[in-house]
Amino acid sequence: MNKTEIIRQAKHFFGKDRKPIKELVLSYEFNGKHYRQWKKEFKNIIDKPIDIHFGIFDDVVLWIKEKKPEEINWNWIGDLSWTIDILLNEGIKNGLDWDIKLATKCNGTTRFFTIYISDVIPCYTYDCHYMTYNKKENYYEFGPIIDLTNDEQKTIEIVKKYLTNKGLTLLNSKFCEQKFEELISDTNEEGNASLFDVLFKDTTFFQTEIKRTSIKQIAEKNGTTYSWTEFYNLKKVLKERIEYRHFKSGDSIKTVFDIKGQIKNIEVERKLIGQKKHQKFNLDILETYKQRNKNSS
Repeated sequence: MNKTEIIRQAKHFFGKDRKPIKELVLSYEFNGKHYRQWKKEFKNIIDKPIDIHFGIFDDVVLWIKEKKPEEINWNWIGDLSWTIDILLNEGIKNGLDWDIKLATKCNGTTRFFTIYISDVIPCYTYDCHYMTYNKKENYYEFGPIIDLTNDEQKTIEIVKKYLTNKGLTLLNSKFCEQKFEELISDTNEEGNASLFDVLFKDTTFFQTEIKRTSIKQIAEKNGTTYSWTEFYNLKKVLKERIEYRHFKSGDSIKTVFDIKGQIKNIEVERKLIGQKKHQKFNLDILETYKQRNKNSS
């Protein structure tokens, strides 16, 4: 299928008119047949641990099985795509939990070849990324794989050939990142979603930078809990740090620091203020500073 047709069909299925996507989803049977078929076919072409997941939300599946489509929120249905993770590490025969246990088995770092396959339009894309588990310093690290081995590249080529022979079109990241006003997804219900959002997933994208995040909430003396996320460029130079603090009151603060460690944004969420729950208040330091200087000049 050519890319012009893929865009046309994406606008048809994932536009503001939800009828096409409703008709498609309501035709699903959810009997595990497609999962078993994908698993069988991949096992036939590669000898690697594989994890397969269909992205539709569990409650949507439940309402369809119980024949209660009127209960479905058609602007919040999950992803109509398959995510297939293939472990590239040599000598590992079992994916275990696909998390800490697996990373430990892989000497701290797992290497993944992740394929995203649309269940709506015959196309796919893929990403190669790693996950490092550092128990001592309490963090995960995620980043792109830029040094594929010959064996890893061979695995990728086998899968690409197999999917092409099945009639699926490979989409690159540049094509996938295109946004269109007509496209909507769960997290982009006002429009302007990307092709990746609607065809594959709208809560992730290609791994292009390095991300570290704390594994466990850290308890502080005053009763608050604390966690953090850091973003680095590919040379592992810190770009941004985000700290999250949750208070016993139910309130929380998100603080964003720049490369110099200076605060650039603060977001406060109050559990209850007046009669309203979970209200957010945002302070952009630089924008506020610019506005203050503009008003004083």
